[in-house]
Amino acid sequence: MTDQRPVHAAYIGILTPGSTSRMRAEWLKRLTPGWSWQWIDTDPPLLSTQRLWRSMAFRHQIGKAVGRINAEVSARVMGRHFDLAWVDKGVFLTPETNSRIRRASGLMVHFTPDMAFGANHSRHFEASLRYFDLVVTTKSFELPEYARRSEPDKILLTTQGFDPLVHFPQFGAGERRREVVFVGLAEPHRERCIASLLERNIVVRLAGRGWMGFLRRWGRHRRLVYEAEDSFGRDYAELFSRAWIGLGLISKRFPELHTTRTFEIPACGALLATERTRETTQFFSEDEALFFDDDAELATRVETAFQLDDAQLAALAGAGRARIAKDGRDYQKILAKILSSPQLKSLNYRFG
Repeated sequence: MTDQRPVHAAYIGILTPGSTSRMRAEWLKRLTPGWSWQWIDTDPPLLSTQRLWRSMAFRHQIGKAVGRINAEVSARVMGRHFDLAWVDKGVFLTPETNSRIRRASGLMVHFTPDMAFGANHSRHFEASLRYFDLVVTTKSFELPEYARRSEPDKILLTTQGFDPLVHFPQFGAGERRREVVFVGLAEPHRERCIASLLERNIVVRLAGRGWMGFLRRWGRHRRLVYEAEDSFGRDYAELFSRAWIGLGLISKRFPELHTTRTFEIPACGALLATERTRETTQFFSEDEALFFDDDAELATRVETAFQLDDAQLAALAGAGRARIAKDGRDYQKILAKILSSPQLKSLNYRFG
């Protein structure tokens, strides 16, 4: 409405290009034409400190890096007023800093795609929950933990998402490679999974950190291609766009039931191969993804899929992509739903 004063909002989080938090920040701006956004990037204060302090920050949320992040955020909100402050993955923000944001803000939201009370646990976040009008999680198994610490009507469950401007098919069927792509951190079960594919002479293209030990054992295998430690944004999307099958492997470090890859892979036009969980089997049917319960089943299902011609593979991959479009798994729809939630109703009449 043109007769309303502009909405002033702050986005506080990692703004490094290619990061999912940067994607969310950009979509929030697109969804709110006429709003005045201040972006406060928490990454430079972290990256400007020595490795020891970065490690202390991630492990214990203490030290110079944490101090610099909180000093930067506090300075940027001091003396300002925001109708909305959106904190994305605020594990390093202390209660004192969140209290300053609260005093400067009409409404305060926290969003995280990560665990909050197991892996990635932050005592600062736990002590700051009282400041938020809305806390958004993608982890259904953590809802009881949120409920023990916050009022139930302040908690919102959503899914992981993808950016439709980044994750889309970049190549046609004739340009796709008959290979399996995985991008992510090495974990023992992921190593075993990829080894099972190589043992069947299936081409695997791999990117991510922590794979040096695996590469020492398998690096000379003619079917293994290692790309790089880091692959983000459009480079990440291109890897899946060139492949027929993408591995949406779920971490075993905590009871994860789906991941960003669950939606990013089909968004790129590749066929998703993922473990059966109560969530992945709700998101897709057997005709829209390759489900497996163990490594042997995965290898067999991939072998069978690669016996299909390009048109048949394209139909399967297309069904998965159509499903996530129908169900609204992109950031545009996910964030629009959050902005329209009852907890933020004072902004709704101004929401574009």
